[in-house]
Amino acid sequence: MTKVKNDKMLIASLILLIIFIFFVFLHNYFNVIDNYIYSLIKPLISNSMTNIMQFITFFSDPIWCILLSCLIVLLSKNKKISKGFLLNLILVFLLNYVLKIMFSRERPIDINLITETGFSFPSGHAMISLGIYGFLIYLLRLSDKNKISQIIGTVSLVLLIFLIGISRIYLGVHYATDVIAGFVISASYLLLFIRFIYPKIKD
Repeated sequence: MTKVKNDKMLIASLILLIIFIFFVFLHNYFNVIDNYIYSLIKPLISNSMTNIMQFITFFSDPIWCILLSCLIVLLSKNKKISKGFLLNLILVFLLNYVLKIMFSRERPIDINLITETGFSFPSGHAMISLGIYGFLIYLLRLSDKNKISQIIGTVSLVLLIFLIGISRIYLGVHYATDVIAGFVISASYLLLFIRFIYPKIKD
């Protein structure tokens, strides 16, 4: 990775961190944003759509993430990738836990279609999905797979990340601002992980 790319990643991470901080200071406007976005999603609510969203949201559930980690460790011949994936998973979990405790925002109580525990801001599923699948996108781009496969894989993972975020709002277990903030801070973290931590992991 060249110095220019490293510098760009660092700058992008800092910009995202500033956006997150700025976002937090706008908490007085959260209700306006949340109500508007939920008003766009609410008309879609139906039994069949709820089943679909519950299926989608499972792909950032802690149980699935642990299973996925085990699968990657078992199948990957590259120890650096295995160690990096596990460490990334642990760090993004810890970062989300700390931030939730720090902000202690309560979850929605009048729009939830399923029950979740814990605090709401930032969304853990949003953070974890971007942290994990974003890292997989990075590894995919480094792989020797052909460009078409890389593009298809990247688009599929980006779509999955986005749909996971939508599913959390649809299911009423997070406000839209929880999800947006989760994506922003997770992207900032992931760039720092790729820039500073992952290169130092030994095979």
